Amino acid sequence: MDAISVKDVLSLIVLAVGVASSHFMLRAKIMVLEERMSGYSKAIGRIFDSLERIEAKLDSKVDR
Repeated sequence: MDAISVKDVLSLIVLAVGVASSHFMLRAKIMVLEERMSGYSKAIGRIFDSLERIEAKLDSKVDR
């Protein structure tokens, strides 16, 4: 049985570094997407608040 060659060890190290770096890159992208979604949900909340105010104004004008 052969011993593990230097080439195999280097290949495993490169593989481990590649997997770790892709993991952290994906985590960073997910964090950016979560922040964007948070911003979008706040914007949609403001739109719905505005629509509710408009609806309330229209209801009060219909009641006249």
